[in-house]
Amino acid sequence: MNEEVIASSSPERLVVLDGIAKRYGGVQALSGVDLEVRSGRIHAIVGENGAGKSTLMKIIAGAERPDSGSFLLDGKAITFDSVRAANEQGIAIVFQELSLFPELDVLANLFLGHEPLKRGLVDRAVMRRRAVPILEKLGLDVDLAEPVGLLRIGEQQLVEIAKALLFDARLLILDEPNSALNAAESERLFAITRDLAARGVAILFISHRLEEVFDLCASITVLRDGRKVRDTATADTTISAIVGDMVGEAAPPPRTRRGHGQEGAKPLVFQGVSAGTDIADVSFAAYPGEVVGLAGLEGSGVTAPFDLLFGLTRATAGTVQLADGEGAPTSPRDAVGRGIALVPADRRTEGLALEQSIGANISLVTAGTLGRFGSWLKQAALDARANARADALKIKRNVLGQYAGSLSGGNQQKVVLAKWLETDPKIILLNDPARGVDIGAKLEIYKIIEEQAEAGRIVLFHSTELQEFAQVCDRVLVFHRGRLTGELAGDDITDHGLLHAINVGVGAASRIPA
Repeated sequence: MNEEVIASSSPERLVVLDGIAKRYGGVQALSGVDLEVRSGRIHAIVGENGAGKSTLMKIIAGAERPDSGSFLLDGKAITFDSVRAANEQGIAIVFQELSLFPELDVLANLFLGHEPLKRGLVDRAVMRRRAVPILEKLGLDVDLAEPVGLLRIGEQQLVEIAKALLFDARLLILDEPNSALNAAESERLFAITRDLAARGVAILFISHRLEEVFDLCASITVLRDGRKVRDTATADTTISAIVGDMVGEAAPPPRTRRGHGQEGAKPLVFQGVSAGTDIADVSFAAYPGEVVGLAGLEGSGVTAPFDLLFGLTRATAGTVQLADGEGAPTSPRDAVGRGIALVPADRRTEGLALEQSIGANISLVTAGTLGRFGSWLKQAALDARANARADALKIKRNVLGQYAGSLSGGNQQKVVLAKWLETDPKIILLNDPARGVDIGAKLEIYKIIEEQAEAGRIVLFHSTELQEFAQVCDRVLVFHRGRLTGELAGDDITDHGLLHAINVGVGAASRIPA
């Protein structure tokens, strides 16, 4: 925990919530929740998806009104009927889902609804003068006249954060603010957050990444099933204890590591592979029955093997040989036909058809690309298979026809996994498969990964959360500046060991098949 955060904390109670309740139809989202928010303190709100975190934040930010309970601001009862009304009282929020207008430029998005005027016209010069220092602090170097929809997702997330920082906020709510940011961008955001707290701003921080919570926050509130489970100072608890509060059970032990996986099985082999400027002279083998991690900083080439194996790019040197003895796929369709599944990092834009049903998403590849059900699709048969797969992966749903976009993040990710498991793949490529999901869903996804290895599949795994490698991998290949510098195994697969390795490389020779 950061000592500066504790030192900057103030006893002033800025916001006090008492007995807050909120119901949506038949779902009780919040039940009698109490919360104190103090100036100059970074306070975490944690819990699984559906625990009520975002609903509580929306009530504080004016986006929702509680059914019952009291809301005190500066010791006085208050009710907000809009986000703008909360803004006027010094409360700003960075929502988990982006609220940008893709067709408008960056500058227009930053000041939407709050545009400064000069002689009745929008004064873009003033907007630019106010925006540039904030964007520079965030390290965001973009053309302010460019449509925001053309920016990459991480840059759009920073624009969303900059919108909130433009307000002279007394309370800043950050709801999964760095879910799309890389490590450097996240560190800049955290530095700004600490600086704001040191200047007396109250911060509410919502994140699934508990190591960030413990590094950044002075105190924690845990929600489960719409109720408050515990308030605690961060110094007085542990990550394991918080996980137990969130899910009602302890986290499982790390995966039992088994080296080469199934004895005598033919491996996937990379031998001296180069791919443009991404990777150079990479050699390794991955065996059926093992989970092999790929770790590295952004730009290190760590995900280049995924692109090669899924037919998105071609090797410029060296050879890739699948367990069937043939070379790398030439296209994604070829990859799918040869038993390769890719779970992408961005489920919402690359993994799912959000406007289609759960069942349609699960059946998409088998019924479409692979055509395993013939030209005359029997909907009843498709639905039966999709329901069985959804049950096996514990996808929480009302009906199979429910739109995928209506599900929680963890359940959306399990639909992506279900879609690919329906193809009965031989090789599964997992690019940050538990990104942005709650701890309960993470544990379920880890179990699914374990089951796929047990079934004799080759699993390649990449994550932006270092602690996940120890949880799921048999060994971890380390990429540094486009090269495979070695691997970590056994007790060396730790947050500290990985952090050091991905920043400076490791000296051990990579494992090359005999």
